[in-house]
Amino acid sequence: MTQSVSRPTSAAAAGRPRTDGRLAEVAWGGLLNLVGAAVAGLSTVALTLIITRSFSEAAAGAFFTAMSLFLIVEAVASLGAATGTVYFIARLRSLGQDHRIPEVVRAATRPVAVVSVAAAVALVLLAAPVARLLVHGQLGHAGARPAEVAAELRALALALPFAAMLDTVLGASRGFRSMGPTVVVDRIGRPILQLAGIGVAAAAGSTALLAPLWALPYVPAACAVWLWFHRIQRRARPTDPADPTDPADPASPVAPASSVAREPLRFWRFTGPRGLAALAQITIQRIDIVLVAIFRGPAEAAIYTAATRFLVAGQFANVAIMMAAQPRFTEMFAQGDHPAANRVYQATTAWLILLTWPLYLLAVIFGPEVLTVFGHSYRTGASVMVILGLTMLLQTACGQVDMVLVTTGRSSWSLINGLLAVGVNVGLDVALIPRYGITGAAIGWSAAITITNLMPLAQVAVAMRLHPFGRGTLVSAALCAFSFGVLPLAARDLIGTGAVPSLAAIGCGCAVMAAGIWHFRGDLHVAAMPGGAQLAAAVRRRNNKRPAG
Repeated sequence: MTQSVSRPTSAAAAGRPRTDGRLAEVAWGGLLNLVGAAVAGLSTVALTLIITRSFSEAAAGAFFTAMSLFLIVEAVASLGAATGTVYFIARLRSLGQDHRIPEVVRAATRPVAVVSVAAAVALVLLAAPVARLLVHGQLGHAGARPAEVAAELRALALALPFAAMLDTVLGASRGFRSMGPTVVVDRIGRPILQLAGIGVAAAAGSTALLAPLWALPYVPAACAVWLWFHRIQRRARPTDPADPTDPADPASPVAPASSVAREPLRFWRFTGPRGLAALAQITIQRIDIVLVAIFRGPAEAAIYTAATRFLVAGQFANVAIMMAAQPRFTEMFAQGDHPAANRVYQATTAWLILLTWPLYLLAVIFGPEVLTVFGHSYRTGASVMVILGLTMLLQTACGQVDMVLVTTGRSSWSLINGLLAVGVNVGLDVALIPRYGITGAAIGWSAAITITNLMPLAQVAVAMRLHPFGRGTLVSAALCAFSFGVLPLAARDLIGTGAVPSLAAIGCGCAVMAAGIWHFRGDLHVAAMPGGAQLAAAVRRRNNKRPAG
């Protein structure tokens, strides 16, 4: 039974339980994604470790640069369709318009297929001149040549259409609130296969095998997700509309016949700006590696890549919660339930801080020691870890602010923010990298991250009266800062910098964090976390069994 919006008293009474139910669903989806994120993050670090330990800095940097260029081109070819499918499918389902979903899928996949094939052909044809630009005459002494880098780019190009289609269909599956394909295939299966392939290339001592074996898993992953999505679509039950009477909504049952689902132009009117914004996002994440290779050579690009992998691994937690929350935010905004959306926004931001701040704080404090695992020469990237680690604290404190902005329907605002950030990032990189090397690249990336978080933060605050700074956010930030900032620094000053004092301080931090989470379990919405309610009930039962006095 659905509740009518014409009964405000009933709706208000049900507001908090409905919010808690949505938050619990986001938590379960986020937990599933976190499992996949943990595997993907560890695979990323392990892959980087294998390559840096098995090949020269120049050869490793050449591969990392080619891989970064591939991911940028793949973002272009994907056209932002993944975000569009999540938004429209979740919105149509919330409005009871499930029969229009197949047209959304066709409107998304057909242009992506055409553009991705064209992009793959272009990358094959331009591989040689691009390789010469990236190598810049600095690899010959290290056993790698422009021809080898061009071969890597061609191998990556063959996987490009499959990668673009994989992203698009995964977005469609998340529109049905199904996280299985994303977790099982894209976060666990594909990274493990890529790690195994890189292991084979390292065992063979062949740089020529790096790109083909890294790219190959995109093919079975795309096929598996396509079949899985059609199974989800067949089994999905039509949803009841929460509020089917909004004539201003182009997905409403009373909208004109040329609705969003039957008019691809309307789909791309929303998705087009989001596609450029997605391109801006991946450009911010990857362009530094390419520019470092061009200005300072692939060897420094390898060091920069290693120094940023631990920080990028922490972003998987952000993506995990975002993927689980995005369909729910879309539905809540479609139904006009802004108070519930704000409560979920604040709660998920607190969870995100708890998940990521320990990693970023420890990276800032123990940066040189951490980088030693890649090789002693990689310690020169410690300044990069400090700059970006502190920046990531700011990013996660803002929560999934860009996703919240997009799910309100303001994808053009997100685009403007992203393009401005890219301009700042590239401008600072070009100005700073030639003189300051990877430290200049880190400054450019830090400025871009700051823009892409503070600008949408101000926009959602002014336009939607939403913000992530609830009591739980402040509690989680204070817990992390004390447990993984103050305690390790105090141990370093009082005991020393050895492995044993450092591990002891981290262990104490974990214990303090666990105790703090339980003490502030109400502010942190622990009951909404998977197993949280059961744990609280078990503690209450145990306390009730204790004899009085």
